[in-house]
Amino acid sequence: MIIFPAIDIIGGQCVRLVKGDYATAAKVAEDPLETAKKFEAAGAEWIHMVDLDGAKIGYPVNTAIYKNIAENTNLKVEVGGGIRTLDTIQAYLELGIERVILGSVALKNPQLVADAIAKFGAEKIVVGIDAKHEMVATEGWLETSEVQYIDLANAMIEVGVRTFIFTDISKDGTLSGVNVEQLRKLRDATDGKCNIVASGGVHTMDDIIACRDLGLYGTIAGKSLYQGTLDLAEAIRTAGSLQIRPMRTEDFPVLYALWTACGNGLNNLDDSEKGLEKYLRRNPNTSFVAEENGKLIGAVLAGHDGRRGYIQHMSVHESCRRRGIGSRLLQVCMDAMRKEGIHKVALVAFKQNQVGNAFWEQHGFAVRDDLNYRNLALTDMVRFDPEYN
Repeated sequence: MIIFPAIDIIGGQCVRLVKGDYATAAKVAEDPLETAKKFEAAGAEWIHMVDLDGAKIGYPVNTAIYKNIAENTNLKVEVGGGIRTLDTIQAYLELGIERVILGSVALKNPQLVADAIAKFGAEKIVVGIDAKHEMVATEGWLETSEVQYIDLANAMIEVGVRTFIFTDISKDGTLSGVNVEQLRKLRDATDGKCNIVASGGVHTMDDIIACRDLGLYGTIAGKSLYQGTLDLAEAIRTAGSLQIRPMRTEDFPVLYALWTACGNGLNNLDDSEKGLEKYLRRNPNTSFVAEENGKLIGAVLAGHDGRRGYIQHMSVHESCRRRGIGSRLLQVCMDAMRKEGIHKVALVAFKQNQVGNAFWEQHGFAVRDDLNYRNLALTDMVRFDPEYN
């Protein structure tokens, strides 16, 4: 699970609100860049930033701050607040922002979300769902809708969203603990179709453990870090029980047992451990395993021929599904492909596997023959776990 330290900005200052009330804004740090560097030194890989001025008035205000952090740290920066157009999204991404958060616009203009995913890819777009008493709030939390938060999440999944930040506004900035009940409802209702990041109420390590044990993708921590009730380095260590690492030859016996237990194979010609080893030696940098507490619980086997990449196999242990592990494996694999200079990737699978195909289609793949759908494709060559998600 990823820990996202948070910096909220009003008038160029690092602040925190209580329950989304702008009147409660209190300065929590002197300098955004120096604060971000401290988070990086503690081991953070991501930083969550919100333009509270932008959220209130509907367009970005504090852009220079986010650009400065993206340029002067190694942190992956995600930014929300006042993002209402494709041009704004593109401008942020061109500044080096890793991904943008769409909030109010997801409810008021869902077509923009769909268009953003089509243009920039699902990995660059996050939808923030902020709720009061389970009803979605908009416009910097100043307005409350009549749409229930789970209904919005499912509607956004339909247009291709794969990552959500859920905030219980009644908890935000209160240090009263995360809303485990609502997070569990969201997790169960979306049935492994998305990554969920918890926000609001994080106080102590108990909240980190609760979110980790729910199988969430991430947790945002803000006030708890500034007031010292949560140590960032310790939180990262506690949350980091799941590790995605490169596949090694010594993994093969365990992986082969996992894959065959799932009813899968490498391909129709060679399902042996020797076949796996031969494949990995040809492509040593693009295959990965998910490891938790020393146990291998998932893997993606992928390679390339110098022109196009191929995802040959993917599985997650049946006891660990619906935790976003598959999405994380896929993201790491695709990042590795890009580093190899590969921008077209074919997944090989049975077209008739509707459950599995739904997962891949949500991640930008499609069942078609021309191998040219968003530079990704789904073809019909080998088996994969029909319950994989």
